[in-house]
Amino acid sequence: MRLGAYYWDGWYEPLPHWTQRLMNEFPNRMPVWGWMGGTVSNMEMQIDLAADAGLEYFSFDWYYPQHGKISGMNDAVDRFLKSKNRGRMSFCLLVANHDGGRIFRDKWEDFCRMILPYLTAPEALKVDGRPVVMIFAPENLAPDLGGHEECRKCVAYLNDLARENGLPGVYLVASCHILPVEEETLEPSRNPAQWDEYCRDMEEMGFDALSGYNYHRLNLKKGDFDNLIYPFEQLSADYAYCWDMFAAHSRIKYLPCLNGGWDCRPWEETDRSDYKGLGATPSCYSPDRTPYTQYKHVREAGAWMKAHADRVCDDLAIIYAWNENGEGGFIEPTVGNGDTILKAVGRAVRETNENR
Repeated sequence: MRLGAYYWDGWYEPLPHWTQRLMNEFPNRMPVWGWMGGTVSNMEMQIDLAADAGLEYFSFDWYYPQHGKISGMNDAVDRFLKSKNRGRMSFCLLVANHDGGRIFRDKWEDFCRMILPYLTAPEALKVDGRPVVMIFAPENLAPDLGGHEECRKCVAYLNDLARENGLPGVYLVASCHILPVEEETLEPSRNPAQWDEYCRDMEEMGFDALSGYNYHRLNLKKGDFDNLIYPFEQLSADYAYCWDMFAAHSRIKYLPCLNGGWDCRPWEETDRSDYKGLGATPSCYSPDRTPYTQYKHVREAGAWMKAHADRVCDDLAIIYAWNENGEGGFIEPTVGNGDTILKAVGRAVRETNENR
């Protein structure tokens, strides 16, 4: 198992994500170094922590400047590349192709030129020599680029640009976000035809592999915003089910997405009659994660990857997330957990790889 973690850099300065609920009700989610982490020396410390735990790469959330202003949240990958110990890990970009950063057809070539320096960096994560680029919200890509045929032309342009700069191409991964679900329960769909259609849609855009950002539940029953506690092990079982569906219904490789927690209450309003939080609609949350249940989930993922080695992309997997503390998906050391979760992940990775 070559495990990586998504890295979201929303903590470089006070932003709307620093809600009162987060600061007052969930102070234990603060990293052990404090909320502010926007220095190269801090990144060097995080690289050492992650690498010591067996993580092989970070996938940095990266935002195209749709309105002309480059987001400060893009700075993390640059701090990584300035770090003295950057050789301990690889990296790739997770292009956050959602509202505020969506890439439309007239901006595609500019986008490709912007990310080229990251693709040619020595530390770029590669599959078959091709640097990996992950696309979040891939369902937006074809509509924004003008349809599937135009999308494939855009992917070809990116590959051609990479080849012109000494690379054999780009390895494009769909970080799936909106999955097929049952209409009433909103659980992952039990309808094989829906998974077939979903996977075909991703393949027709030109992706080389499928993955995910996270597979959290919105709620347990459509319209029910009162019964939202969903145990971590049940959420982990949802992840395992999604692994099975992607492996069974996709003709391209799969890069398993692992559960690192979900509890978005800090970004949701306490008054459920008026949803104004960053998370908008209240979602299920798993407040019961422990080092053991996290360890168990990673070990189960390792066993699944061994059993599906022919479907897995270069033994790669990724966990949501290193530092999505506001959404409850984090494995970095925090005031509340110390390094117990990270050590549990590290132990699971080590034991998985020892028993291959």
